[in-house]
Amino acid sequence: MVKSTSEKAFDTGNVIFMVILSALFVFPLLMIICVSLSSAEAIATHGYSLIIRGFTFKWYKHIFVAENISIFRALLNSVFMTVTSTVIMVINVSLYSYAVTRPELQGRKFFNLLLVIPMLFAGGMIPYYLIIKGLGLLNSQWAIILPSGVNAWFIMLAKNFFKSLPESFVESAKLEGANNLQVLCKIVVPLAFPIIATIILYTAVAVWNDWFQASLFLDSAHKQLWPVQAVLNELNTTLQTNQGDPNVSAQGVYCAAIIASTLPIVIVYPFLQRFFIGGALVGGVKE
Repeated sequence: MVKSTSEKAFDTGNVIFMVILSALFVFPLLMIICVSLSSAEAIATHGYSLIIRGFTFKWYKHIFVAENISIFRALLNSVFMTVTSTVIMVINVSLYSYAVTRPELQGRKFFNLLLVIPMLFAGGMIPYYLIIKGLGLLNSQWAIILPSGVNAWFIMLAKNFFKSLPESFVESAKLEGANNLQVLCKIVVPLAFPIIATIILYTAVAVWNDWFQASLFLDSAHKQLWPVQAVLNELNTTLQTNQGDPNVSAQGVYCAAIIASTLPIVIVYPFLQRFFIGGALVGGVKE
């Protein structure tokens, strides 16, 4: 098909716009990488730059070895909380969304209504804190993991996706003697992997990047439980108050910490990204 002049101009404009937009996203990250690998003298002289000057791994060694930072422990904490929250989320969302799609479920309208209420109303921060405290979860990683293990919007996405699957698959499995749990685990979930991957990506990124809940529920006496984002927040404060040390570049240390904390989620993202668009679109469209 031959494109008209206006279509070619539109495509060219789109390409130029996307290149500019990509550059706006990529350049700051490249600057952070270059600063994290530059010496203190080069950073003090040239500031943020796209050129690595005085190549060194000193700042990465600093964040992993320094006793008052514990980035490595924080990374392990973040991995544990992210993986556990994501597994719990997938289990809860799969069970609930499949159940409310089954016509034989008694009180299905009531359970669907329960999904809408938390999407429209929230109790607020103080009741949330009091519930966590009442459950005895303060200064525990479960105070972050358990609330991150269920989401009404994700259930709605999965429910719409499950309803789009052919009913004949479920009926044929039940004719072979499979119960609802077997149908869910062996038929529905494998077919619904695009929406499951979308939920995994949303949950993992949200939990990994969250520092606010850690600041609420984990005090300074339990730093060994802090996720990496909470440690970065304290690191930023510490570097701002200790800027007199000429041997330590606050920018270099902070940039190295940003790269170290971002790298794991960047590695995971490409494996799930190809399912993201399809899962979000199909799950978000109600027939």
